[in-house]
This record gives sequence, structure tokens and C-alpha cells, in this order.
Amino acid sequence: MTAPLRHTSMNVLSAIPLIVISALVIFSPLQEGGTTHVAQMIVRLVILAWVGGAMAWSIHHGRLEVPIVSIRYAVLAFLGFAAVATIFSPYAHPSRQWLFMIIGYALFFYLLVSSVDRWEHVHVLAVVIVMMGVGEAALAILQSLAWNVVRPSGTFFNPNFLAGYLAVSWAILLSNAVYGYRREAAWSWTWMPPALWWLGIAASLCSLFFAVLLTQSRGGMIVLLISTVFVLTIRYGWRLAGTCIVALMMAGLLFPTPLRERVLVEHEQNPVSYARWQMWQGAIAQMADHPFGIGLGLYQYTYPLYAFPVEGEIARYGKVAQTPHNDYLQMGVEMGVGAVVVFAAGVLMLARELIQVLRSRLSRRQRSLIIGVGGAGIGLLVHAALDSSLRESALALLLALCAGLIVVARRLSNSSQAVVHHVPVRSRWVWGIGTTCLLLLGSVEVIRPAMAWMIFDSASRRAMAGETASAIQGLQMAIAWDPGKSLYHHGLGSVYARAFETSRAQNSFRLAEEEFKTAIELNPLDSRLLGLLAQLYVSAAQSSSGTAPSLEQRKNWLRAALQVYERAVQLAPYSAPHRYEQARLHWMLGERAAAEQKARGAERLEPNFLPARALLARVWMDQGHADEAKHELQEIESRQDRYKQWSKNSIDQAFLNVDVAPLRAAMQEKDVAG
Repeated sequence: MTAPLRHTSMNVLSAIPLIVISALVIFSPLQEGGTTHVAQMIVRLVILAWVGGAMAWSIHHGRLEVPIVSIRYAVLAFLGFAAVATIFSPYAHPSRQWLFMIIGYALFFYLLVSSVDRWEHVHVLAVVIVMMGVGEAALAILQSLAWNVVRPSGTFFNPNFLAGYLAVSWAILLSNAVYGYRREAAWSWTWMPPALWWLGIAASLCSLFFAVLLTQSRGGMIVLLISTVFVLTIRYGWRLAGTCIVALMMAGLLFPTPLRERVLVEHEQNPVSYARWQMWQGAIAQMADHPFGIGLGLYQYTYPLYAFPVEGEIARYGKVAQTPHNDYLQMGVEMGVGAVVVFAAGVLMLARELIQVLRSRLSRRQRSLIIGVGGAGIGLLVHAALDSSLRESALALLLALCAGLIVVARRLSNSSQAVVHHVPVRSRWVWGIGTTCLLLLGSVEVIRPAMAWMIFDSASRRAMAGETASAIQGLQMAIAWDPGKSLYHHGLGSVYARAFETSRAQNSFRLAEEEFKTAIELNPLDSRLLGLLAQLYVSAAQSSSGTAPSLEQRKNWLRAALQVYERAVQLAPYSAPHRYEQARLHWMLGERAAAEQKARGAERLEPNFLPARALLARVWMDQGHADEAKHELQEIESRQDRYKQWSKNSIDQAFLNVDVAPLRAAMQEKDVAG
């Protein structure tokens, strides 16, 4: 009885990592592609629990088994670049969180390579990936046909990322299809008739392809085509693969589909949609200026220094790019050029591993699996060059999974190769206590920011509802959980600032100023924080019954606000609102020439920023230039009428929202006065 029980227990133990990997694959896309704080916390905790289980097993058996993989030095070097970019980051909080995420992906990769030790495991994981992809495709089709969603996104927040996810399942399933039905092949079961098998494969492929079309993702379709080229080329050669792709592209051009319609009209409806080249140029300029990186996760804060105009929009510089829509350029901007080189070297090493696997003697089942996984990995890498897809946890985990399975396949196809380094565990107590402390510290660092975010989110809703006292209490609790995040100090300072505007209580002003300054100290790259502090000073300079500041005090506050806006313009030189606020402050201080200069600068940057034109009209009237003032008024009315029927966001509304009635009345009064 002992031997069977031992065999059964070993099977159970070997199945645990497979269950954990499958759980991560299934869970990761369910909450906006794994981008929410709760999803991130759960994914990281699962990986830490897996690490803890693996370490407990190693300590119990007296040895730690570290897999030897060809890309180990590339992985270590990449982690080194990430650590350096975090250490020297001017805003440590997001850099630290991204560092933890990258470490999590590396741990996932190594644990997968350590635990997946047979082709059956590769088969099971491929089935899980395809089942999730088909499920997402079914949900996307339902969203489009039943709920009339124009661009369905499944459980992702972005339809482009859903399309990339679906292309992974497409590659794996297509590879199986081109190798046909065999009882020993992947995805085949002895009880399933060939006709039913082919029907299931065809239906799944059709659903995946149709769902990608519904997402209208140009990048997703390119990824699908690249994966298809890879699979068909390996199976049939370049000639047939090229013929199939050309036929598919011709069909896409000739037959009306949502994707084709979007490609044809997107440049008219969304001018920024085809601005990737400008984003990439800006990212390259940042890399040239900062070859060692600016800090992990900080691209969105330095982008305003390299912003570009989008002609045809109401606000030419109105959109701030959170990413350059290219993961490799973002990697170079945030971590330095060396990180891109190391990542490329790792990809080339993996490509060599894949080639060596395909040259090995493999069964039909094994070859179909590894070709599908290889095509999926190549598709994910191509997608990362067209969009910031690897910022999506579900896709990053899939890439780590594909890379791990390629390494595993290489090991399984060459069993004589030494792949494990044994580290002896001489003192189990020391190892156990050390591991426990590290895991507890890691768990705290994972749970803390997620808890703080949930508290902050709840407090923000209470603040919007006018529950100031409870909002302040919640924001203070969020700061206590995670004091390094400037957003929380920004939120608390905004609540205090609103309280000051209502009550004119000096304590509220002092607290708001303190929180804004703390937020700026934590994140010195965000010009919006400086704008909030400047507006607080402007509010302090405003007259109020019983608490009106003296003329000298008023000028001091306005001067302080002007100095803060000078710093804000240095961080965001293409921001017309910042320059307009400078002009308005000069106007309030009686400095008409400076006000005119700043207002003209805002007008040149953003011709549709009508508050600057209104201020210029006031300046012209004061200087007696009636014709110039009337010209500005005509421009304001003309532009308001031109964009009256446009669909406008909040930024566009702020640009056009000027009440011309008082301005017209003032001009008429000037005309009457003669």
C-alpha cells in the first residue's frame, strides 16, 4: 500500500503548480485585464504563495533546485536595470510598484520552468489558454450583437488588448488544426469522432477571428496575421503561407467588416489615432536625453516635455499620452537603452531555443503544441511594438508563460542536458525563518498599496457627495497605509482647499498647502500638482467679507502663485492653461504688458483656447485698440459656432467655454464713451 500512496501523493504534488498556473491564466484577464489594484494584489499574492510552497518543499528535502536556463543572465540583467531605475527614480512609488511587478513575472517564469516537467503539462496549459480565449471571444461577440457595443472588449478595459489576447489562442488552435486530427495528437480524445473534432476546431477558430474583427483593432489583426504566418510557414513553407496571407488580406479589403470601416474613417474621427510615429519620435528624443532612463513608470509625467500637436483637434495639446504605444520604447525611456538591449538579447536567446526545439525529434502532438506557443509568443512581442500591451498583466503573464513553455520544451526534447543547479540547505531553521520573513515582507508590500487604493477610492466618492469629514478621515487612512503616493496627498489637499474656499478658515488653508507641497515633493514631475498649489494661493488672494486680505497680502499671494506657475510651465511647456493663468495673474497685478505676452503665447499654442483670446480682448480695450479687441471677439464667436456641433470632452469644453456677453457689453460701453 505504501508505494501506491506515495505515487498518488507525488502526482498530487506535481499537479499543484499546474493548478496555480492555470488559476493565474484564468483569473488574470477577469478584472480589466488584471490592471485593477485588487487583481494585481491577488496575482502577486498567488505568486508569493507559490514561492512559499516551493521553498517549503526545498527546505524539507534539504536542497534548493534552481533551473539553469539560457536566458538567466538576460533576466538578471533586466532585473538589475529595473532596480537601478527604481533607486534613482525621482518619484519612487510607481517605480517601486513596477519593480515588484517585474520581479513577479520573473518568479512566475522560473517557477513554471521548475515545475512543468512533462509534455502533458504543456498540453493542459495550452488547453487552458485556448479555453480562456474562446470564452473571451464568445463574450465579445455577445457584447457586440446583444448589447450593441461598438468595440467589445470582453473582460479587458481596452479592445486592443482583448484582440492581442485572442490572437494567442488563435495561434495555438491554428497550429493544432494544421496538423490535423490524430488520436495521439493534441486536443484529440479517443471518444471524439473526427467530424465532431473538426467542427469544434473550426467553430473555435471562427469565433476567435470574428471577435478580433469586432474589436476593430488594427494591432490585433496584425498580431493575428503574424502568428498565422509563423504557423503556416513552419508547417507548409513560405510559399503557401504567403499565398494564404495575401488571400486573407484581399478578403479583408474587399468585404465590408467593422475593422475595415474603422481603418478607412479613423483618421477623420480621431486624428490622434495615427499619431504613433510622433509618440515614437518623442520617446526616442527622451531616450537620447536620458540614456540611463527616467525611472520606472514615469513616462506619463515626462511626456508633456515632448508633447506634439494634433492638428484638427480643438485642443492641439489636450491629450497626455500615458504610454508611447510601444513597450520597447517605453522600456528605453524608463529603464535606459541598456534595458532594451538586454531584453532583445533575451528574445534572441529564446528564439534560438525555439529553433532548437523545432529541429528536435518531436511527435506530431508535441510539434503542434510548441509551434502554437511559439506563434503566440511572437504575436505578443509584435503587439508590444505596436501598443503598450505588456502593461496589461494578463498579456505579460501570457508572454512569460509562452517563454517558459519554450524553455521547458527545449529541456524535454534534450533530457540529457543539465538544467538544474542544486543549492544545499544546511540549516533548515535559518532558511525557514529567512524565507518566512521575506514572504511576510513581500505580502505586506503587496497588500498595503491595494488596501490604500480601496480606502482612497471610497473616500473620493464621499468627497464628491459632500461628506467632507468622512472623506478627510478616509484620505488620511489611505495616506497612513501608503504615504509615498502623491495622489492621496493631492486628494486630501483638494478637500482641504474646497473647505478653505467655503469657510476661509486659515487652518484649512495651511493643511491644503501642506498636503499639496508633500504631493509635489513626492512627485516633482507633475505640473498639475503645481497648478493646484497656485490656485490655492489665488484663492487666498481673493476678497471675502470679513477676511479680505490687505493689498500687500493680496499681491504676495498672487506673486507666490505666479512663481509656482513658472515651475509648472517648465514641466509642461505646451500647456496653454498654465500660460493663461500666468497672464491672468499678471493682469490682476496690473502688469498689462506681461499679461499680453503670456496670453499671446497661450493663443499661439492653442488657437482654440478662447479664455486667452478673451483676456487679450480685455487688454486691447484697456489700451484703446478697439479694432484688435473686436477681432478677438469675432474669433471667439466664430470658433464657438464652428465647434458647436462637435462631440466635446471636458478639456474641449474648457477651451471653448467663454461668456462673450460681458465682453460685448464692455466694447459697446467703450464705443458709447467714445
